[in-house]
Amino acid sequence: MNKYSTANSNECSEVKKLPIKRYMLAGRRRVVLYNKDLANISNLSESKINTLHKKSQLRKGQDWVFNPDKSDFVLSLSSAQAIMVIADTDKSWEIHHRISDFIQQGFKK
Repeated sequence: MNKYSTANSNECSEVKKLPIKRYMLAGRRRVVLYNKDLANISNLSESKINTLHKKSQLRKGQDWVFNPDKSDFVLSLSSAQAIMVIADTDKSWEIHHRISDFIQQGFKK
């Protein structure tokens, strides 16, 4: 466990709060985050997240897709992490590390 980790022993207490969903991305059902959810947990505005999304040069269909049912963008976990790195705030780095902890923990729960 490093200084950025949010994991406590074998359990990751913060992961329960991440609004992670599943959605069809790049021909597979993937674990994803929605732009609106990312904005809510990061305390950044949706417009700021959308601006960072455009700046990040993520690949449509591979890293993100638009979900017309929810009128929102669906981001892969690595895409959400990339957007959080570009945001470069303390809260965004915390979310980046929480996603990393989720990936590292796997799907044990």
